[in-house]
Amino acid sequence: MDMQQSSPAMPPQTVQAPAGHTVPVMVKVIAVLYYIGSVFGIFGGVLTIFGGAMFGAALTSAVPFAGFMGGAMFMVLGVFVLAMGVLAFFVGRGLWQGKSWARMTAIVLAGLGVLSAIGSITQGKADYVTLVIQGAIGAYLWFSSEVKQAFV
Repeated sequence: MDMQQSSPAMPPQTVQAPAGHTVPVMVKVIAVLYYIGSVFGIFGGVLTIFGGAMFGAALTSAVPFAGFMGGAMFMVLGVFVLAMGVLAFFVGRGLWQGKSWARMTAIVLAGLGVLSAIGSITQGKADYVTLVIQGAIGAYLWFSSEVKQAFV
């Protein structure tokens, strides 16, 4: 006689955060900077979208094709700025809550900020402040052992 034993279903195991798991204060400061940036991004994006529409409407009467293209380009730029503002809000919230994806996204955005600042400097525009701030944020989030432990 063939008897098979059936074992009760095992619940999936979850990884618990270590006791005292807190996000470092500097990460919360960076999260607040992302929140501030998101307000400017969302506000600027909405203004650029509506400004582009008004610019296009005003210019269309003088030069129809140029008005359409100019207005459309402003609106596309506004949508991009708005999307970056929304992204900044979610990255700030994720950093505040200790989400690993937010840390990695902030590191990538800081790297893009460094590259943008270097590009500006090579064109003769002094953008050293952005270079230093973005570099410091990216390096801190990437290399700090305290941050790595908080974002397990």
